[in-house]
Amino acid sequence: MCGTDRENSRINGRENCEECGSKSIEEGVSHYHCGNCGIQLESLKYDTCYTFPSEVKTTRRTNSSSDLGSQIGIDKSSSYQSRRLAALQDRHSRRNLSYTDKIVKEAEIANLSPSICLKVADIISKANSRMELTHNRDGMIGLQLISTREDRSQYRRRVYAIAALELLNRNLESEAIQVLEIASEWGIDKSDISQAIKLINKVSISVNDRLSVSDMNNQTKDPSIIRNDELNHFLFNFQDHLCEIINFDSAKGIIASAIEILSKEGEPIGNASFINNEGKYRNMSPQKASMETIIDSMIHLGYSDEIIKCFFNKKPVPGMTWVNSRLGRRRRALVED
Repeated sequence: MCGTDRENSRINGRENCEECGSKSIEEGVSHYHCGNCGIQLESLKYDTCYTFPSEVKTTRRTNSSSDLGSQIGIDKSSSYQSRRLAALQDRHSRRNLSYTDKIVKEAEIANLSPSICLKVADIISKANSRMELTHNRDGMIGLQLISTREDRSQYRRRVYAIAALELLNRNLESEAIQVLEIASEWGIDKSDISQAIKLINKVSISVNDRLSVSDMNNQTKDPSIIRNDELNHFLFNFQDHLCEIINFDSAKGIIASAIEILSKEGEPIGNASFINNEGKYRNMSPQKASMETIIDSMIHLGYSDEIIKCFFNKKPVPGMTWVNSRLGRRRRALVED
């Protein structure tokens, strides 16, 4: 059932025509019309032609729609050859969902908007262009408590769906997705989400197709937009490494604090109301600016030197060797400020 069919069903379920009371509804060029008096009722919605995975029929196609010939009927008296031929046709006349469609279907089950499902489909189809997600069998923490094969497969699909939603959530402002709520409802381990995000990003980079909402929307290459994209890239890449040391919520809190610091210094990120070309980080690379503000945020939030150094050494940044040798001096300087 496509978008037009769903809209027809919704329109037909309404009350009678306000003018003449007729229940007859007809679809015109741009509006729905009353079939009796002809008055315009409601404008037609734009049909994206997108078909949700759950709307793809998985049962065997009948002779009215199958392109493999008429249906082969069998009964108890049918010969072995007839039964075998019927089984062969049954197998080849089924439409099976691809692994990408199955992942998108999980996002659909979460009652997300069609526009979000389309973007998830875009991310997953690109990440799985070489079947990396389909063939990936890396261990997942959440699988340890699941016994049945089907449930394990569904868990893995849902992890990828959540990872795609998290990638979208990092750049969406007008339509934020409650990723953590969905992940909690599905019982998804946060470490599995982090690893899935890394995998998707790794695959994307390998095919020179870095996934980001800004790229999908073809934003202009304004310097402030480029700076924003690069800062977001490094901040959320570092967040993935933080999740290996501390819990997911704490990692997001650190990144949020780092974004606030950057914003106050006039960097084009977060809720910055202005761009200050004389800010503290103006001459720093996005990578160094991101790491430095993360370190400062961890100090402000009371993390120990041991945890900070452990994080930094997972992804060391050139020009910041002071983290391993003069972190105490950095703490004292921040306290004085």
